[in-house]
Amino acid sequence: MKSIRFLALLLCAALLLPLVPVHAAQSGGSFYLTASTAGQTLIEPVAVPYTAGQTIRDALRGSGYAFGGIDTAFITDIEGVAGNFTVYYDGGAYSLDAIASPETVTAVVFSESGITAADESGLSIDGTTLTIEQAGTYVLSGTCSDGSVKVKKGVTGVTLVLSGLDLTSSTTASITCGKSSGVTILAAEGTENALTDAAANNGDNYPDNADAENAVIKCKDGSQVTIGGTGTLTVTANGKNGIKSGATTDEEGTAWLVIEDLTLTINAPVNDAVNAEASLTVKSGTITIDAGDDALHADYALAIGESGTAVPTITISSCYEGLAGANLLVASGAITIYSEDDCLNAANSDLTGYDFTMDITGGTIWAYAASDDGLDSNGSLTISGGTLTVWTANTADNQALDADGTITVPGGTVFAAGGSAGMGMTLSASQPYVTFGTQASQPGQGGGQQNGGNAPGGQQNGSTPPSMPDGQSGSQPQQPGGAQTTGAQQTPPEKPQDSTDGSSAPEPTTGGGQPGQDAQQGTSGAPDGQGGQGDMAQPGGVSSLGIQSGSAVTVQDADGNTLFDGEAPCAVSTVFYSSPDLTDGETAALTSDGEGVATATASTDGSGTSQTITPAAQAAATSSQKWLALGLVTAAGVAAVVGAAIAVKKSKKKD
Repeated sequence: MKSIRFLALLLCAALLLPLVPVHAAQSGGSFYLTASTAGQTLIEPVAVPYTAGQTIRDALRGSGYAFGGIDTAFITDIEGVAGNFTVYYDGGAYSLDAIASPETVTAVVFSESGITAADESGLSIDGTTLTIEQAGTYVLSGTCSDGSVKVKKGVTGVTLVLSGLDLTSSTTASITCGKSSGVTILAAEGTENALTDAAANNGDNYPDNADAENAVIKCKDGSQVTIGGTGTLTVTANGKNGIKSGATTDEEGTAWLVIEDLTLTINAPVNDAVNAEASLTVKSGTITIDAGDDALHADYALAIGESGTAVPTITISSCYEGLAGANLLVASGAITIYSEDDCLNAANSDLTGYDFTMDITGGTIWAYAASDDGLDSNGSLTISGGTLTVWTANTADNQALDADGTITVPGGTVFAAGGSAGMGMTLSASQPYVTFGTQASQPGQGGGQQNGGNAPGGQQNGSTPPSMPDGQSGSQPQQPGGAQTTGAQQTPPEKPQDSTDGSSAPEPTTGGGQPGQDAQQGTSGAPDGQGGQGDMAQPGGVSSLGIQSGSAVTVQDADGNTLFDGEAPCAVSTVFYSSPDLTDGETAALTSDGEGVATATASTDGSGTSQTITPAAQAAATSSQKWLALGLVTAAGVAAVVGAAIAVKKSKKKD
């Protein structure tokens, strides 16, 4: 394991009040303790009390944390995480026998008139602009309507503790992490923090603004940034992106962005909530997103959660696409997505000849796509664990599950309902499944054309794919180890914002408008040049299964046990269901509002049969047809029923 910069940094208990240092030898107090690796925060900033004259070693022994090697100059273990942990003090090694002192953490207070700091040795101040020039821990507080924080290029070992910070910038990012920097941004426990930018922080719309960084939190090329803490952070992007992470380059080095632990709200109506040009990992926390384009986007690897855990909780109430990455992995978490386009998308229009992958190994996902696919991969799609409920609106050529390559379902519980009559599926399953309405495609039939211009059926030119960050291959993000998550389906989650019915779909829009917003005039194209959708179909419409928006939907096994129970946010013509609770060769039933609509025989190869009980056309039949369908118990009545059924089938074919 790489050496860990262990910052045992000191601050008196009333950190934000007395900015004049008070020596431990005189008064005692508490200091902030934090420890992190390149990709993980092991100990968030916590106050460790000490008495006058006490050493760092003495205080750490009473901190409640378990340390190895605490009787040496180095700490070799932190709470069971092995490694060689070099101890640092303001960037330089120091002895654990050093007397605890509050002078090693810098308290910085923003105000409308300027910035005050307890110690300016590691920073510079220009009006309401703070520049971090040395490693250390900086506790930021106060309110400023036009201020910013910048970490200089190449400076690593920086921890920014947001402790009641409300910071807005009129021209640039609220926080900028320079090229090749190493920064941890933490929301302190029990604090509420807000970062906001202005419309001018968009170099495309305001080309004369040389300070534009196109994000509220901008992490430049080669930067390695972790955003976490147990407090709350609200990011409001009036310029372009909420959080932007740069690329991995030969000159600047490996770049990555990690989000964990904190309660994070991002409002980004113009573009992406989070955009990473290299890799993005969301480990834990509670994240709420409204985005004009992608909610969580990575050009290469996007990884959500860690196997064996129930976190993170991600609620995406509006977006163009939900989770997007060339290699997309969901290992755990509770994820709710309302999207206009794809809910999950494994693609990158800038990559050709690339091995796109989407892997679902755990977690609980509820997803609704108002005008495109639910899960869409420009390569392979594999579902081996987790619980998925996926809905797509009643529009042509949109599928709940779509892949240019093979869709493999060796595990997990999957309910995928599509508005169009069919699935863009080349399906390989080692777990029994049923398809109500339309059978899966035969092998060799790939999915349709994806956003960004890749050829239909996954055809790509043969150019060499670019290198993955940090030497990764182009196959998929590294999958965390541990158990996979399975379980029964859940009812649709309550829709955020204005919906009073938790199952209702987002309001239809036109063009590039977002779910949940009033219909607007269609635009010439979707965000970032993606394919425009034109006028979207209403989430109601005709269903070949008789399932309409608001219908209560169940899947039952041969014994009548309910395997799935949910409420449809749109009309449904095709349902795919796979579960370890299905038995190969047995019949499963689909119901809508308590009435049986279809049966199907479970299989692993698609050989099972599907029979519609109540065709959709029956719902649109005339009153006389309905009367005949009800039938009198006579020979004539039976004949009338048969005649009506034939008429219904013909009507269905016309649809």
